[in-house]
Amino acid sequence: MAEPNPSAPSLLLLSGGIESAALLYQLRQQAEPAQALWVDYGQRNARHEREAARYLAEDCGTPLQTMDLSGLRTNFTRASEWVSHVPLPQRNLAVLALAVNLAQHLGARRILLALNRDDRKHGPGSRPEFLHAFTNLVDTLVPGLEVVAPLHDLDKSEVIRAAASTGIDWTRTWSCLLDHPRHCGRCPQCEARRAAFAAAGIADPTDYLDAS
Repeated sequence: MAEPNPSAPSLLLLSGGIESAALLYQLRQQAEPAQALWVDYGQRNARHEREAARYLAEDCGTPLQTMDLSGLRTNFTRASEWVSHVPLPQRNLAVLALAVNLAQHLGARRILLALNRDDRKHGPGSRPEFLHAFTNLVDTLVPGLEVVAPLHDLDKSEVIRAAASTGIDWTRTWSCLLDHPRHCGRCPQCEARRAAFAAAGIADPTDYLDAS
């Protein structure tokens, strides 16, 4: 396995959403080399996320690798249970563990995770304490490999404003939790998306099924 190289690309966890897209385009703007990883862990909106991630990576000239863990949805979901956006318990732990292995294989110098300040309410795996503990663990496994969340002090609206100059096409990102042809406009992530554009003072270009 290759060791981290200071001149090697970063490995970005690319979901296709606003935050990871913003990071990707900021890397392009800064001419920083990067590779991207998208993971199917059984989320309902997987096909839309995958399509968004592929477009964004291609537009930025960033190599994209995908991993299919969709079978885990069956293992972790009861037959009578409505399948939420995150059917995999401790998703960030599982995905980051895979990312560490891939980063080591690629000789990447850091892993970029697009957590923002608003994500902290979604559970321990999205909080600074988890990231700090995981970073310490990674350093014992792959010395020199960093795990960084550059947006962790920003909320979604601040992320949108900060990326406004990067040339990103927000219509090619995906936030909705569901598998409709368009953003539903009513799920928690659609509502957060609407509110963030409003708070950022930027017109929301998203085509919602529920436009109210």
